[in-house]
Amino acid sequence: MSERDRAISRTHRTGVLTNAGLTVLKLVIGGLAGSRALVADGVHSLSDVLMNGGAWLGWRWAERPRDADHHYGHGNGEALATVVVGLIVVTVGIGLVVTSFTGEPSTVSFNLLGILALAAEVVTIAVKFALARLTARHGREYDSSLLIALARDNRSDMLTSALVLVAIAGTIAGLRWLEPVAAVAIGVLITIEGLRSVWDGINVLMDRHTDSALTERVRTHAVAVAGVRAIDDIRVHPLGTHLRVDMEISVDGTIDVAAGHAIAHAVEAAVQLAVPRIHEVAVHVNPATNSSAPAGSRTN
Repeated sequence: MSERDRAISRTHRTGVLTNAGLTVLKLVIGGLAGSRALVADGVHSLSDVLMNGGAWLGWRWAERPRDADHHYGHGNGEALATVVVGLIVVTVGIGLVVTSFTGEPSTVSFNLLGILALAAEVVTIAVKFALARLTARHGREYDSSLLIALARDNRSDMLTSALVLVAIAGTIAGLRWLEPVAAVAIGVLITIEGLRSVWDGINVLMDRHTDSALTERVRTHAVAVAGVRAIDDIRVHPLGTHLRVDMEISVDGTIDVAAGHAIAHAVEAAVQLAVPRIHEVAVHVNPATNSSAPAGSRTN
C-alpha cells in the first residue's frame, strides 16, 4: 500500500471512529436529559458512521486491481457502496421525521443533564470543524473527490449541531416546540444527504462526467505532445476513486507504426502526470489529413 493509500485509509478510519464516539455521546446524554433534538442528532451521527464506513469499505474495494473477471478493476464498487449506504441513510432520515411527530415531548431542563446536553453539541461542533479541515486537506493533497465530499458533509454537520444547540437552549428557556422542529429538520437533512449519496453513486455507475475543466486540462496536455496534429475525441470514464480516459488523436499519416505508437505513449504519460486521478489512458491514433483541424481545435 502506498503512502497516499495509507493516508486516505487513516482519514476514513478517523471519520468512522470520531462519528461513532459522537453517536454514543449524544444518544446517551440525549436520552438521559430527555432531549429529542440531541437524540435526533445522535441518530444523525449514526448515519454519518454508516456513510463514512460505507465510503471506507467502498474505497478499499475500489482499490483492488483488475482481474480476469473485472477488466477495468473494481472502481465502481465505491459507487455501488455509496448507493447502498445512501438508501440506508434515507430510511433513517424518514424514520426520524416520523418519530419526531409521534415520540414523547422533550423534558430537558436547566440542570446538570441539560448543561451536558448543551456541552455535547459544543463538543460536536468543535470535532466536526477539525474533521472537516482534516478531510478537506487530505482530499486536496491526494486529489480524492470522496474525501472532499466528506469534508463538505462535515461542514454541513456543524450547521446542524448549531441548530440543535439553539433548540436545546430554547427548550430549557421554555420554548419546548423548538426541539421537535429541530428533530424534523435533522430528519429532512439526513434524507437529503442520503438522496445525494444515491444520486452521486448512480451518476458514477452511469458514467456521468460533468467536469469540463478536467476534460480541457486533458486536451491541453495531450495536444502539447510533439507529433500530435489534432485531438479528435476525449471520453472520461469514472471508475470510483479514479478515472479512465479514452481518446483519439491525429498524427502525420506518413510516419510508421512505431513512431505513432511512441506518440500515443507520450500522450498517455503526459495526461497521467497532469491529472493523478487518471489511472488509465487509451489512445487511438488516426492519420491526419490535409483537412484536419489544428491541434486542440477539434471538439468532442
